Amino acid sequence: MFDKPSPFEHVQAPKFSAVITALFFTGLEVAMWLMFFSVYTESIGLMDETYLSDLPIIGAAFMRIDPDANASHIISILLATFSAGTPLFIWAEIFRQNILDDPREWISHPQNQIIAVFTGLVLLLVIGLEVTNLYTLVAKEATSGSSVFVQNMDSDLMSFLADNKGMAIGVSAVIAVINIILALFTTRAFKLLNASKGGA
Repeated sequence: MFDKPSPFEHVQAPKFSAVITALFFTGLEVAMWLMFFSVYTESIGLMDETYLSDLPIIGAAFMRIDPDANASHIISILLATFSAGTPLFIWAEIFRQNILDDPREWISHPQNQIIAVFTGLVLLLVIGLEVTNLYTLVAKEATSGSSVFVQNMDSDLMSFLADNKGMAIGVSAVIAVINIILALFTTRAFKLLNASKGGA
């Protein structure tokens, strides 16, 4: 009975550097999510007057959390989670299935081709959503000049982006690409953390 090896025999403590790296990129992902949430909250004016505390049954819970929360906040949370979470999920699946080891072999299967096309469409949708909303924020600032999200940013920069719409679109696209690259680094960091613990 006591001759069986311990299930923790081959489990090692994770490397300190791997833990720090994973925490660092997790913090960046949280910051990215907060940025998207702020952008979507600023650019989406839908259902601002629909307060969650007025909802039946669960309204009392929102009354305790934030009586001023409205439906646009829920929409912003969902969109921010979709924007930050989609690249993370895609890269996690790429590493889990070892697609980068032999992409041609993986894409040669018809089922994987359908998955690749669907994934590409979803990723394009995410990029389009991010670029559109970031550009909308710049345009809104150009017309009103009262955005809460950018009130602490350099007004000269916002004025420059407002006057140069092409540059504003370019900056929005760069942020969308940074989101994808950050997701790559984050999933890679957690893969290395798992490997340092004696996992995969």
